[in-house]
Amino acid sequence: MALDPKDRRWLKEWALKLGATTYLLFVFAFMAGHAAPGSMASLSSALTLALVPALIFTLAVLGIMFYWRRR
Repeated sequence: MALDPKDRRWLKEWALKLGATTYLLFVFAFMAGHAAPGSMASLSSALTLALVPALIFTLAVLGIMFYWRRR
């Protein structure tokens, strides 16, 4: 299924917004759950741990939004 340029532009715009927001939310959540919140160790572990959940959540929400948009 090929996407027209208008839909592709819409997906890129929203992927950037949702991806950045969810990544930051997960980073803050993982930092707060660390044994020493606010330390560099909590920041470094949160930066790596937040990648996968943020990617999954972003793709799921984009899929739902795109489905509703095409309806």
